[in-house]
Amino acid sequence: MYQSTYLAVRVHTENEALTIEPKGNTDILLWLIDVYDLGQSQKCATAVKKLILNNYFDLHERVPGMLPRWTKGMMAWVTYLNAMVPSYEHDEEWVIRNNFMIKKDPSSWTVEDMLTTLDALALRWKTVHTLERKPLLDYLHCIWSSAKKWTMQLHDYIPGGLKEGDKMKIHPKQIMACLSRFFWFHKTLDMYDIYERKEMSIPCGTFFRDELRHFILRKFRDQLLTDVWETIPFWGDKEIAEHDQLGDKISTYSALYKRQPVCLLQRVQKCVLYDDPEDVRMYHQDAVDMKIIQTYFQNNYKVDFMKFFVCLEKNHPKHEHAVKESIVPIMLQSFKKFSVVHNGVAYCHGSVAEVFPVWVHFAEKPHGLNISDLRTRLSHQSSTSSQGSIYELSVH
Repeated sequence: MYQSTYLAVRVHTENEALTIEPKGNTDILLWLIDVYDLGQSQKCATAVKKLILNNYFDLHERVPGMLPRWTKGMMAWVTYLNAMVPSYEHDEEWVIRNNFMIKKDPSSWTVEDMLTTLDALALRWKTVHTLERKPLLDYLHCIWSSAKKWTMQLHDYIPGGLKEGDKMKIHPKQIMACLSRFFWFHKTLDMYDIYERKEMSIPCGTFFRDELRHFILRKFRDQLLTDVWETIPFWGDKEIAEHDQLGDKISTYSALYKRQPVCLLQRVQKCVLYDDPEDVRMYHQDAVDMKIIQTYFQNNYKVDFMKFFVCLEKNHPKHEHAVKESIVPIMLQSFKKFSVVHNGVAYCHGSVAEVFPVWVHFAEKPHGLNISDLRTRLSHQSSTSSQGSIYELSVH
């Protein structure tokens, strides 16, 4: 065990690793050293995974001194890889059926194969909440097993790696790519599964189409473009893009510029700034509809709707408890869709246009706001558009 004069509860066994929860940077780093010394252990791997999922953002800061390209989170990730028991068992047919397969036989993957597989999963991650958990988690474990092989050992050659004597080691940026995907893949599944879920459907009529009149203002389009950029990155992309500038936060657009083809960004920009409002909404519906809601609340109630009533997925890990315990309904994003969380239950899971009427249904006087005019407007439009049926409600 590493000797230290700092008073901290130290870890001697794998059971202690599961029960001792370190708080603060010094305690966490000593805890990681102790757990690393315990070697390969499934209990230790479970404990480190929990640490990463609960402290990811606090650990996302540079390690001073001789490791300029490393974060404290990356050190936790290496500790996890050291502890995990590798296994390449998976349901190959399931992987192929869900279009996750890049190359067969994960035990023979190169670093590029592993990273490309992670990119392919990130590209399709918005639908994984509908899939069986066991084959998905088994396949993820194959990827982390490959990451362990390439991270914890020196190799004759690694594309994009670093020289270490006459051998090569994996580049810190490739380690960050694994860590960021690991966190967001597992955290998004956990955050989705913590809620009891019920279906609910209330039509919104022509509300959003009527509010497209705001597109006549250039300021509206400019602000919308900023919102659209936020919808494009895949899970973990921003941390990967930021790695070259550890310690500095970069804008979402800067991250996209590093990770996406420039021609794609130019096409999106042209669409949002110059195309017909109906066309913009067709390609970027959720961003447009959320901006319409934001503008409506700002103009009519002088309230920032996004600040008080919306929790984006990227912010959910920091506000899990607050969202679940909130006395007002919250529009919660997960897997690039939205739900309404009310009294700890998540209703609906769909587009902003599908979810907003559900939010209005539950919001009596959110933070003291009288939204009866909005409720009347939605009900009237729904009644008109559905020929007398105000709304259709189905709760299971």
